[in-house]
Amino acid sequence: MIVLVGLLYAYIVYAFDATTLLVSVVSPPILGSIILSVRKRWIFLFGFLAYFWSVVDDAPVYFDSVLTWPEVTRFHPFLPRLYMNIVLHLLTLVFLCLAIWLSMEETDRTRSKVFKVSILALLAFILAYAQNIPLTAVQDAEENSWYAFDVAEKVASIGFFVFAVREAKKSKTCTDHTARTSCEN
Repeated sequence: MIVLVGLLYAYIVYAFDATTLLVSVVSPPILGSIILSVRKRWIFLFGFLAYFWSVVDDAPVYFDSVLTWPEVTRFHPFLPRLYMNIVLHLLTLVFLCLAIWLSMEETDRTRSKVFKVSILALLAFILAYAQNIPLTAVQDAEENSWYAFDVAEKVASIGFFVFAVREAKKSKTCTDHTARTSCEN
């Protein structure tokens, strides 16, 4: 809800200034982190922080262009935007990895499980920024209906992330169908 308020503010005001930075970028992760930390929901906290950066990356906040906002500074628009995209992608990746690592903390870490969870987490990361995939079909979909595409990519990414966390939390791999119910969490 906190993030939606920030996005709505940026959409309505459509001004890239210090107030937009405070309302749409600074306040949501601080408030979300406080709420989730108090409740000791660490996996949710890391997931929230991972997806926050991919949400504010583009419209309506355009945080990837913060270094070119008039009240921040004026640089050549390409290099600061590229730099910010790298930083935001890395933040998303780091927090996704932290959430997955924490999910696996009290479980067995077999190679097959780590591989499976890593692939799911990688797919979640790729889908979080799917609009950057240089395929014609992706670029056409993004160009024709950006908001719908952005929502779809985030929902698909969250789905893979939830699946990765669920797989990471499994404590045992059961092969016997009669013992399956006693092995699942």
